[in-house]
Amino acid sequence: MATVKKYNLAGVGANVELGKQGSYIAGNASAIGFYTSGDALQKIAIANATADTHAVTKAQLDDTSSDLVQHITIDVEHDSGTVNFANIASGSRILSVTVDIPTAWSSGGNGDYIEVGDTSNGSRFIRSGDIDVSVAAQYHSQYQYEYTSAGQLRYAVTNGAASDGDATISVVLASDSVTVTDYGAITNAQNSNSDLGNIS
Repeated sequence: MATVKKYNLAGVGANVELGKQGSYIAGNASAIGFYTSGDALQKIAIANATADTHAVTKAQLDDTSSDLVQHITIDVEHDSGTVNFANIASGSRILSVTVDIPTAWSSGGNGDYIEVGDTSNGSRFIRSGDIDVSVAAQYHSQYQYEYTSAGQLRYAVTNGAASDGDATISVVLASDSVTVTDYGAITNAQNSNSDLGNIS
């Protein structure tokens, strides 16, 4: 079969067919489309991007979305008890957990505390001795944990002698799937502590 080469062409037609009655490329002033012979949009195979100006593959996009940083904030009372407050997907990583005590709990003592963890380990992130509810402060844990299977985050508020008091639990995590199951007793606790630099 002869090969014909013609140079100095000004351009080609608006539609370029790839093979006899095959897929085709159609272009106009605003877009270029890739179509099947039946005029349906066609999938395009490309390599993974290696520069800022390259198009990304679905695999690269999925990998990026799996690391989306999300934030869960929930208010609790001195007598809230134990609650599973969020469902998290496999592959989720907890980045940090903060418990804000905006004002000292009334009559609160060693028997009053908050733990934050999951259904496998109720104090994985915040333990009973980590927080002093008699002091207005923020208590912060940067212990990171990645879940290899789906799980549930849990808080446990143990009420000893405290007659009143509230707190705000904040969780920062990297995940593409989080469902908050309990928002707690919503108050203005997270806006009550003016000294946000008081990290314990």
